[in-house]
Order: sequence, then structure tokens, then C-alpha cells
Amino acid sequence: MASRTYIIGREGHIRIDDPAVSKRHAEIEIIDGEVYLRDLDSTNGTFLIKNKRLVAFKEGYVQLNQLLVLGNRQYSIKDLLELGGAYADGSVSE
Repeated sequence: MASRTYIIGREGHIRIDDPAVSKRHAEIEIIDGEVYLRDLDSTNGTFLIKNKRLVAFKEGYVQLNQLLVLGNRQYSIKDLLELGGAYADGSVSE
């Protein structure tokens, strides 16, 4: 199965209109049905929410229900993929 990459930021596949989010903030890559998240050296960083705490995150595999903070908002990986149309184009299935 081929991989698919979604750029998250003020510009990209998954657009977030927030001045605290970099133009190319992070990317989600779907690799054989698994989700790999990578911060793209964003100015304000990418943070996961683990045990109700923010944890700085650089890159690694994550679950669809993983919560993260980009800029001033909280998202789940699934929410971001839905914004990018990953379910519509068949890149991700639950």
C-alpha cells in the first residue's frame, strides 16, 4: 500500500487559520494504514496531550484518537485527517 502525506499548517492540505501555527507546521503520513506524525520544525511546536499534560512531540507513530495541540487549539489526529479529506479519498480507514 502506498503512503500518503498531509501537510498541516496555514498553508497545506490541512489548513489551520491560526497565527500561532506555522505555514508548514507538521505533517501526517499514512504508512500501510498506520499514522506517522512529524513536526516540521514549527515555530511554536507540536504537543501531544498525555495524562492531561502537554508533551512536546517531534515525530513518531500516533493513534487516530490521539489529542494534540497546534497553535491555540486542540485536535485529534482523526479530526485533522477529516479536514484533509483522508477518509473521503480512502487513505485511512478505521
